[in-house]
Amino acid sequence: MKICVVVDNLDPSAGWGRLASKIAEGFEDAGHEVVFITEKTPKSKKSNLVLTTPLRLSFANLLRLPLTLFSIRNFIDNCDIVLCYDVNPNGIMLSLANFGGKRKIIIHALATYSIFGSKTPIRNVFMRWVYRKAKKTLVVSEFTKREIEKNGFRLDNSAIVPVGVDINYFHPNLHKERILPQPYILTVAAFKHRKGHQYTLPAFGLISRDFPDLKYVIIGDKSMRSYYYEVEESIKRLNLQDRVLLLDKVNDDDLVRYYNSAELYVQISATEAYTIEGFGIVYLEASACGIPTIGALNTGAESAIKDGKTGILVRQDPEDIARAMRKILSDKEYAKQLGSNGIAWAAEFNWPKVVNAYLDNF
Repeated sequence: MKICVVVDNLDPSAGWGRLASKIAEGFEDAGHEVVFITEKTPKSKKSNLVLTTPLRLSFANLLRLPLTLFSIRNFIDNCDIVLCYDVNPNGIMLSLANFGGKRKIIIHALATYSIFGSKTPIRNVFMRWVYRKAKKTLVVSEFTKREIEKNGFRLDNSAIVPVGVDINYFHPNLHKERILPQPYILTVAAFKHRKGHQYTLPAFGLISRDFPDLKYVIIGDKSMRSYYYEVEESIKRLNLQDRVLLLDKVNDDDLVRYYNSAELYVQISATEAYTIEGFGIVYLEASACGIPTIGALNTGAESAIKDGKTGILVRQDPEDIARAMRKILSDKEYAKQLGSNGIAWAAEFNWPKVVNAYLDNF
């Protein structure tokens, strides 16, 4: 079977890129041929296997839209399945290119770019059309499905297919080599408003006096400078300058070390009008490394954390988050049990199982 994967990028350090690359590797291991359509030129993939073309519906791209649609249509012409990550804009562009064609398109709805906007009626019409034209819709979590369907729209012929984690890479460090000398809690999330630093920083401030040696390490892409400066200002207001360490993206080897040395992982994503956190692979990476996790109710974290078993689900409220932090930090046996359960839980999401879920639906 020849499978075309349509995705924003193929950067293995980015969420979309890591997902698409891992899934493609699994397809190839199962004996299938894989090609890609992406907007950003990859560094390592063979050029004949990748069509790099504009996918965003900007004014500049509209001027070359006919050429873009023609090139996409030609590229997918001999593919058996086209797997498209998210609807806006990838699914819209792909479905326009396949208009009147017979290629089987499967949408995988992950999060923000697959939900309807309250002030985008024209785009919503196109999105509904994409969902109805799709051979099947895969959805990353029950939460994401609820968000898509909450205004009366119903997904026909859909199935839940989560993202995965590489348990051969993300696993407990038996040698317990610490990457920092001090104890710390950890967040791995780009500096964006929907990642919830506005909740976790005040929560850390509430427990900082109870745990005077504890640090808070935040690792993430700092390219959204305006929000990053807001985070810095928040840290100053809370008088936590000597307690919070802000790091840019790190390589995977160091990331595993940061997970392993942490006391707990916390990320309280914000559910807003236009943005959601559909799942959260970071919770699984943390669980695979054997540390407890804290995530938010009514977000994709509900599918990545077993409440009370591998971590704690809380409201998007600093007091509630602080209580969960104290519970884990004050009870070493409880923390150890959550971490142990998390290792087994993460194994349920290893990449071969996720790949098989895709192929079963295909």
